[in-house]
Amino acid sequence: MNTPKNVNSRKHEIIKASVELFYKYGYQKASLRDIARKVGISQAAIYYHFKTKEEILLNIIEKYSNKLLFSLKTCFVQKKDPIENLRDAIFAHATSIRNSRNGTKIIIEDKRFLSDEIKQIVKEKEIVIFLLYKDYLKQLQDLKLIKQGDLSIATFGILGTVNWLYHWFNPDKAMTMEKIAEEMIDNLLYGLINK
Repeated sequence: MNTPKNVNSRKHEIIKASVELFYKYGYQKASLRDIARKVGISQAAIYYHFKTKEEILLNIIEKYSNKLLFSLKTCFVQKKDPIENLRDAIFAHATSIRNSRNGTKIIIEDKRFLSDEIKQIVKEKEIVIFLLYKDYLKQLQDLKLIKQGDLSIATFGILGTVNWLYHWFNPDKAMTMEKIAEEMIDNLLYGLINK
């Protein structure tokens, strides 16, 4: 008989296998049969935990998005210098991609395969993360700690720069993610040109 602990453990195994397969082959090419084989269960057993492959994808997206959201919120409420809080948030976001590279790629590349209804749920999660950054930048602007300017552009700039790391970061190269994050933060906050 399946106890709740066993059910949660099996669900976790299915999600873990799905992350690996979606990352390697893409959502469309990875089949439920592939996932079942990787976990060591029958394809029918997956339906005990998830109604569809799309539901698995949504669970993956929610898992990684919630983890990032918690991390960012923690950084923004620290009782430190407000600019340091922003630096810490961008640093945490960037370095999380080293550990969540698979999940980041899936969120960015595979969400397009979701149905419109489910895509809206994911969009709302993205908006929460976007507004978290934008609202914090507004606080900094009100404190005159950053220059006046369009905060939507600034927020998209941060998110675009950080999220694209999954695409080009190579953990086998000499430069660590921490070093990349520090350089990226300096470029985002202070620019490239010597004044």
